[in-house]
Amino acid sequence: MMAGITRTTVCPDLETYTLAAVARRAAQRWPDTTAIQIPGEEPLTYLQLYRAAEEFAIALEGRVPNVERVGLLSPNSARFLVALYGSALAGRPAVLLNPRLRDAELVYQIGQSGVGLVVAAAPPRRPLDGLFDALTDTQLEPDVVWAGSPAAGAGADWDEWLSIQRPAGWQPATLGEDDTAVIIYTSGSTALPKGVMLSHRSVVHNAELVAARFAATEDDRVFSAGPFFHSGGLTMHLVLAALCGATAYSTTAFDPTEVVSTVERERITIYSGIESLFLRLTEADDFEPARLTSVRTGWATGTPAILSSIADDVGISGVIGVYGITEAGPNVTMSPWDDTSEHRLATIGLPQLDTEIVLTDPVSGEPVPQGQAGEIVIRGYGVMQGYYGKPEETAAALRAGWLHTGDLAVERQDGRFTFAGRIKDIVRVGGENVSCAEVENALYSLGGVELASVLAMDDASGGQIVVAAVKLVGGASFEEAPLRERLRPLLAGYKIPKYIVHVDEMPMTESGKVQKGQLRDVVGPMIPTR
Repeated sequence: MMAGITRTTVCPDLETYTLAAVARRAAQRWPDTTAIQIPGEEPLTYLQLYRAAEEFAIALEGRVPNVERVGLLSPNSARFLVALYGSALAGRPAVLLNPRLRDAELVYQIGQSGVGLVVAAAPPRRPLDGLFDALTDTQLEPDVVWAGSPAAGAGADWDEWLSIQRPAGWQPATLGEDDTAVIIYTSGSTALPKGVMLSHRSVVHNAELVAARFAATEDDRVFSAGPFFHSGGLTMHLVLAALCGATAYSTTAFDPTEVVSTVERERITIYSGIESLFLRLTEADDFEPARLTSVRTGWATGTPAILSSIADDVGISGVIGVYGITEAGPNVTMSPWDDTSEHRLATIGLPQLDTEIVLTDPVSGEPVPQGQAGEIVIRGYGVMQGYYGKPEETAAALRAGWLHTGDLAVERQDGRFTFAGRIKDIVRVGGENVSCAEVENALYSLGGVELASVLAMDDASGGQIVVAAVKLVGGASFEEAPLRERLRPLLAGYKIPKYIVHVDEMPMTESGKVQKGQLRDVVGPMIPTR
């Protein structure tokens, strides 16, 4: 155990902070408790989950012994969880891939991370056939096992792939808490996403600490529709539930009516996710806040106004505002579930145990006085090991062991923090980070674009949308819809600008950079009321 790690009361008997130990402990302590329940799938108990994970690990070692990393490309499902824990039992990091991405984006991530096996399942209305043709065209040909309906001509059937004889005396791989557990791709201020490497300790201890702030127990029933391939869905939902012996509920596709019915029927006690997964509950048929009275708490992102709406209008009065970043495990700050409503809704809470936070001036790097906005800089067990295969980007983010987040906060006199915005040039769309530079590069790749600048603009729901301003070469005629359609093969749907506007000139600095603050003032009146 690393010196300085504080044990909580959630799981003091956990032998090591590894995913394999979490799965094994849950199977031993709560063998008959349902581990995961998703509409349309057979639920798995914790014992069934662990045995299936062992089968996966044995097949992984027996069929593809040279594979070093396993890509999980699937919407939320029980088999995702089997493959996650099975990879850990085999001592292989899991690369969590977003099936909403376009083929070209996935090809990059699979190739950049060196994935040798892809566990694939196509999400609704997103066939994956073209992806494997594209992988072949680029001479990237990982093995494929289908956790859902297979694409034509690619990969192995799940049940057949797992049907391999168990070697006599087989034992799981020996794991260290500092071994890499997962690689999760996140977009920052650069054009290409970066693979965040998180250790087993980072994931498991973070889940334990969040569970402690919830005071979660085996009597809880935990729901989140957030994707499992995100750090929040992985750590603050799946692993958290397993540590407590609680059942994790989720869904493949968010339907407000179905979700409200699940919460009401199953008496969900912890409901978590990004703000839209709360606010959209009011769209359910026959919605009434009284249908959600079983929910005592849950974490959410969003401004104080949004959190107050969740408490008052949606009816989840125990909601907790949080701050997290994938590079830190992800949760950094949150309030205890029984804290005052002002603390839970108006602040992002207190730092987690074993986590140090300093707020610094983004320019000088010096600590700022209490009450002044500064960049959130973090040190502790949860900080990433680095960006996979990107030493320069890692060195820029990690300096002397401190993670520089690019996000701003203010520390109040009571030691709690309030969020104060982002330094990074990204847009937060429905829980996804969209790199402005990536979208700008896609616009330039179309040809005929002299200047492109992508902005984050607030919309009526309290979230953000992607807006692009373009200046065309030689005064060419501008048509918004065809330009957006040409972006669709290049970018995931949520990255495509909701509005593209044409400008004759853009405000520029002397060094030739677009002054986005001034451009926002120009663009704002040009787009419809949001």
